[in-house]
Amino acid sequence: MIATIAREFKNNERFLVATHVNPDGDAIGSMGALALVLEGMAKQVVAYCQDEVPRFLRFLPYSDRIVREISGPDRFEVAVVLDCGALDRIGSAAEVLQHVRKIIHIDHHSSSGDFGQLNLVRPECSSTAEILYEIFQAIPVSLTPEAAENIYTAILTDTGSFRFANTTARALAIASEMVSHGVVPQKVAGEIYESMSPERIQLLALSLDTLTLRSNGRLAAMRVSRRMLEETGTSFIDTDGFVNYPRAISTAEIAIFFREMDSDQVNVSLRARAGLNVAEFARIHGGGGHHNAAAFRVKGSWSEVVEKVLTAAEEFIAGGLQ
Repeated sequence: MIATIAREFKNNERFLVATHVNPDGDAIGSMGALALVLEGMAKQVVAYCQDEVPRFLRFLPYSDRIVREISGPDRFEVAVVLDCGALDRIGSAAEVLQHVRKIIHIDHHSSSGDFGQLNLVRPECSSTAEILYEIFQAIPVSLTPEAAENIYTAILTDTGSFRFANTTARALAIASEMVSHGVVPQKVAGEIYESMSPERIQLLALSLDTLTLRSNGRLAAMRVSRRMLEETGTSFIDTDGFVNYPRAISTAEIAIFFREMDSDQVNVSLRARAGLNVAEFARIHGGGGHHNAAAFRVKGSWSEVVEKVLTAAEEFIAGGLQ
């Protein structure tokens, strides 16, 4: 499949590259790397994400060229959907993409479904960027420092700064190679982890004040409401990474972060230590993800959803599903 997709990249001219709503480092980094490589091959590229690029990722080359609206599917020969378990995860443009002649779906989530004409899903990979790197090798292309910085950032963020279980020898080797292509780790780390706005710190303080422990500390949760965002002048993008604070509690086997969305929806992010499979918990609630990192959305009132999910998580922990 890698060889097949490499041929598609070589043999077509007009590409739409898209990723999921509420993009993370792997989503933006993968899009930027692929767009830069395709443009280096003299292809026409439009990169799309429904939501804006998080502030801490705006240093990445190509991030300022990502568009938030698309139309006219006939102008694209191929749509490449990155880091999405389902086509509707890209948001409102899913309908447009369905009319593109060929969809190539590249992802590393174990819960990912096959919705493209070509599907490459590799759960053993640390990130979608790692899969793209293998495709780039198969083409083959020489990576520019700009493309390398996108790949490095994608791997860095999706492995939790090389702390999570998906930090494999392969992931580290690719990251090392990106450094040899000109990436400066200190610079990337500074942009991602040391560039918080005062408003985001204020939001974090409010969120930490909601910390809840249940099941004798085995379950830890935090939340952010729309009211908190209004108070601090922030947006949902500023909550990226907040789930890692309850996850850092030594007794916590599952960490949950709730975000109150518009239209009576609550976004639920999950993290787990080795053992419990939060992808299975997310799947039960209509979502998906990895063994140790997953997410889903629930319709309903803020307080009711939070209590319902916490209760279900306690039962999940008691059941010990692996």
